[in-house]
Amino acid sequence: MKRACAVLLMATGMSLAAWAQRDAAYDRVVVPQTRIDARDLGYSPDDVIPDGESGITSMSLAPDGNVFGATSGARSHLFVINPQHGYVVPIGVIPEAKAVTQALVISAEGNVFLGVSPSGHLLEYAPKGLDDLQIEIGKPLTVVDHGVAVAGESISALAIDRKRDVIYGLTKPNAHFFKYSIEDKKFSDLGVVAKSIPWGEKREREKMMSRMLVVDDGGNVFMSGEDGVLYRFHQEAGVLEKLSIHAPAVPGREPYTEVDAFMLDVSGMIYGGTSDGYLFRLDPQKLSVANLGKPLNQYHVAGLATGEDGKIYGVGGDTSEMARMFSYDPGTGAYEVLGFVDVNRRPYYTWQAYEVGTVIADQRGTIYLGEDERISRLYLFYP
Repeated sequence: MKRACAVLLMATGMSLAAWAQRDAAYDRVVVPQTRIDARDLGYSPDDVIPDGESGITSMSLAPDGNVFGATSGARSHLFVINPQHGYVVPIGVIPEAKAVTQALVISAEGNVFLGVSPSGHLLEYAPKGLDDLQIEIGKPLTVVDHGVAVAGESISALAIDRKRDVIYGLTKPNAHFFKYSIEDKKFSDLGVVAKSIPWGEKREREKMMSRMLVVDDGGNVFMSGEDGVLYRFHQEAGVLEKLSIHAPAVPGREPYTEVDAFMLDVSGMIYGGTSDGYLFRLDPQKLSVANLGKPLNQYHVAGLATGEDGKIYGVGGDTSEMARMFSYDPGTGAYEVLGFVDVNRRPYYTWQAYEVGTVIADQRGTIYLGEDERISRLYLFYP
């Protein structure tokens, strides 16, 4: 329904701009229009990732500066954007995948690893000749299949330790934490972070666990599990530890709390956003959590990224709300609500992201917001 009117107008030859353009007064409630832009997932009108297959649910920054992304829907696609030219290039359809959810990581050599759902396979793609790639929507992606991480489970999140060539992951539905050695090509099941499904609430059919993982400077991995408890995989000891600290939650909602987003700051601190909409800071050395409050009066933090100005930028709002951007200044502790994620190019077009699936920053400090809807675009924010 969000795009139905636009499709109808385009089909009848009417001017979408004449009907749907918002006036200048609307700019008061959206991200400043001088600081945001949007890209189609390919080259219009034909070479674009199709409707129903374009929800962006994973992105990762490669060592060479390229940003790779994966979609979820009827099929999953891999795409890339080179910040130097700024266009999204579809690469291919990911085999046996309908979803890649925060499960795209890139090795030090530049190879792309994908944890797919529902098959639970770990796939590897080696980028070649991307600047001369002939776009062919629907073309199968050429991958190496490293097999299933945990039998009977899909992969729901991945993180990589590039220094040690190790990939870590979480599975669904049973919350297994695993690692994969790139050199040895071996999986290891390291334990479970959630054993039971919480009673009641809207997601009572699922075990509560992180939607993301984060690796600190020492190679330790952090995640959340049952009752919002934080877990650490101690890299040197090789053990999964249940910590005595929790992700912030509305009192009484601890059993339903998940960490939606993690981010390692240049300072070595870890920032996280929860399903209740809280931002927090985790000190990986002291193993302490500081609750930084709620940047928005909304649930869910879709992603976090650091801008070139040192501020932390994020997006909040769940599927029943409209996504809003915010910033947090670690130096002053001040929040700023930036507004709805909207690009309004009068009198040509207007696009608004109601749902955002993932957020990352590139080497230049540009922040990428992946829309997660039936028809999705990639939004570029310039701090």
